Amino acid sequence: MSIAVLLITDRPEESQKLERLLSLWGPCDVVDLYRPARGGPVPTRLLVSDVDLSNRVAVEAIRDRVAAHRRKGMPFLCLLRDQSPRLTIQANAIGASAVLPAGLPARTLLDEIGRILNPEGCGAIQQNFIAASAGMADLLSAAAEGRALPVAAIEGSVEAINRAADDRDLGAWLELVWNHDDATYQHCLLVAGLVAAFARALGFPEEARKQVTSAAVLHDIGKARIPLAILHKAGKLTTEELAIMREHPQIGYEMLQRQGAFAGEVAEAARSHHEYLDGTGYPQGLKAHEISDVVRMVTICDIYAALIERRPYKAPMAPQEAYAMLVGMGAKLDGDLLRAFRAVVLPG
Repeated sequence: MSIAVLLITDRPEESQKLERLLSLWGPCDVVDLYRPARGGPVPTRLLVSDVDLSNRVAVEAIRDRVAAHRRKGMPFLCLLRDQSPRLTIQANAIGASAVLPAGLPARTLLDEIGRILNPEGCGAIQQNFIAASAGMADLLSAAAEGRALPVAAIEGSVEAINRAADDRDLGAWLELVWNHDDATYQHCLLVAGLVAAFARALGFPEEARKQVTSAAVLHDIGKARIPLAILHKAGKLTTEELAIMREHPQIGYEMLQRQGAFAGEVAEAARSHHEYLDGTGYPQGLKAHEISDVVRMVTICDIYAALIERRPYKAPMAPQEAYAMLVGMGAKLDGDLLRAFRAVVLPG
């Protein structure tokens, strides 16, 4: 398997958030420092270590792993839990090209990695993508752990996505998102980017754009509480697994209602983005008059995003084919909004 980033760690059970962040740059593989060494894979872009360098055994082990996995000229980022001069010297001695604290905020870490990989600087669209991804990382981690959702991080993510939409380069945004190896991140950022571009095309004022983009960012937050074995299953879900998966809209709605800051249409989008105008959706079987325009927009973008997503087990659908699938859904979707959406995804 070709990977972009390799993370070597002595605490793999705690590495999920870091792995997700590193997946921004492409497929990321995690190697347990203390498991038997295996041949490859060799990363194509970046080697990262998250190891306790105060432990002599760990130092010898990471030295061997770096020698096995690093190719000439590749950046090697060493994350230190203690930035004492002694451990910084130790990191440099094992070949680190950059040393950073292990507890950096997501946005700061992504900015620093961006500078390591692109010394000449990132473009505006990539800077906005990094900011949005950092907010998404904080959001999904908080949701999975049952902590309060980070309002400032969410607002920062929404602002970055709307700035990207102002650049009117949806294709560039989609290419960056498709590069992300984590399926949940990829889907949420696809939907949010599509909704932001849609709202801009419809001429929404700034506050309305914030509202609808917030709804898109948070629409699948309930999936953070779905077992990963179900969430990441490549094949068809069993009847029991599908029933569990279909709990995510209500879970997300309740999470947002409890916090209070995201009540109203944002919470409704989390609960109702799988509802259809003809009453055949779930979880409530709502009819057209019960479904707001914000929810209708998120639903259209959610379905379209699922069709064009890149997965190891399926090729993405072409934009024309994906849009035709939406049209084929007939009375399930809002026809006026769907016609307006065409100009967003099939310009010209």
